[in-house]
Amino acid sequence: MAGSGTTIDVASELGRLVIGYDISPYRKDIIQSDARKIPLENNSVDFVFIDSPYSDNVKYSDHPDCIGKVSCEKEEFFTELEKVAKEIYRILKPDKVMAWLIGDHWRKKSGFIPVGIKMYDRLCKYFETVDVVCVTRRNQTSNTGLWHKRAREFNFYLRGFKYLFIMQKTNQEA
Repeated sequence: MAGSGTTIDVASELGRLVIGYDISPYRKDIIQSDARKIPLENNSVDFVFIDSPYSDNVKYSDHPDCIGKVSCEKEEFFTELEKVAKEIYRILKPDKVMAWLIGDHWRKKSGFIPVGIKMYDRLCKYFETVDVVCVTRRNQTSNTGLWHKRAREFNFYLRGFKYLFIMQKTNQEA
């Protein structure tokens, strides 16, 4: 779930060897692949960062298998994201760390859905918590007049933060 590739750019600037995958690649250096089936060997990766969808509030892609097309109002959404967590567990080396960025959901018709907390519960099946960080949303493109207008028009809140779950793969069997 490399999205527009910002994480790839930052990792490259830091001199890291980085591979980005996305179901619908945004640019040439992102490899087309579903996060539920990453084409890497077991226990082969030192670190994974993922910024997953947290519902169907944004059009992530036109790909029919895009998890971002599934509403977090459905259990299917969390089941599909858990498949991603299992795949991260498979490719991550023992004792290495992953970080998962995700936000909550609120719409007038469905109310508040604690997407981050629900996903955290599922991640704990596979990983041990190192830290949970609240990342404030300052100076993001979603903090503009356009998004404020959309939030009013489509009855959703712009959440003030996202969760960053930093978790370690231990020798436990998932």
